[in-house]
Amino acid sequence: LSGGNIWTTRIGLGLYTMGLLTETLADYQKWNFKKHNRNQFCNVGLWGISQHPNFFGNLLLWSGIFVMNAPALIEPYNNHNSGKKRTLLRQLWGARRLFVALLSPLFMWTLFSGQANGTITNSVELANRKYGSDPNYQDYIATVPKIIPNPLLWFFPSTFKTNGPAGGGAGGGPITS
Repeated sequence: LSGGNIWTTRIGLGLYTMGLLTETLADYQKWNFKKHNRNQFCNVGLWGISQHPNFFGNLLLWSGIFVMNAPALIEPYNNHNSGKKRTLLRQLWGARRLFVALLSPLFMWTLFSGQANGTITNSVELANRKYGSDPNYQDYIATVPKIIPNPLLWFFPSTFKTNGPAGGGAGGGPITS
């Protein structure tokens, strides 16, 4: 048995580990916060740099699995047996399983973004109903990215804000105010 590509294994395992730790820590931080602050929104720890750090951790975890398995999903080109020329179309066909596997992290991103933005569930509406009158919550949703964390918020909380749809800084990233 082949061990696969050592670099994709290492990178994938690193992403997987970071994702598992991020998701676990985020869940623990929110559980601990809610245990002591029942009717407040959680904005401590990882929740201070991402509105949904658990989603981000999950995306890292599954992306790591994808990267670790990527070499096995690409059919090797064997010029000796086929006698056919190597074309771009044949190379793309050989990577078809890789492209299908890529749909999994993309699907997860779509689901998490839809939930974070309120297009799939009513979670945004429920949170606004519960915390919307709190000016700190309004500031939180205006400055903290939805999914992809902005660690600079730990060091410069009043300086960095996101613009755009708050899909994780995708709308232009941090801006100074």
